[in-house]
Amino acid sequence: MTQQTIEIVQDFQKPVAEVFALLSDHNQLGKVLGVPVRRVRDGKGDVNGVGSVRRLGFGPLALEETVTAVSPNRSIDYRISKGGGPVRNHSGQLKFSGSSRGSRVAWTIQFDSPVPLVGPIVKAVLTQGIRLGLKRIA
Repeated sequence: MTQQTIEIVQDFQKPVAEVFALLSDHNQLGKVLGVPVRRVRDGKGDVNGVGSVRRLGFGPLALEETVTAVSPNRSIDYRISKGGGPVRNHSGQLKFSGSSRGSRVAWTIQFDSPVPLVGPIVKAVLTQGIRLGLKRIA
């Protein structure tokens, strides 16, 4: 299996707290990513916090992600906990910081795929989708 890494950095003309609030809210994330997203389990202490689970996608192709760590206005870590098809060991991290324009998000995703050519295809699709989504709120 070959590990794939996606690294996307996007600047926003909005305060860090505003961008964090949008990207940490499972029920708002679908508007950014352009796919259905809904929270299926609340986190401990915060509905979108550690232990919360969101369902992304359509029907049998949907997957679930579990939030594994949150530092408000600083970072969100998550992993695919159900589904994902030929993708294995998928984890992601969003890091939030201030920038000269307002704020910056650095989104990193790592995953493996045992199926040849699937990794690079998934990487290209995810990269394009996330970049377009982040530009919607930039």
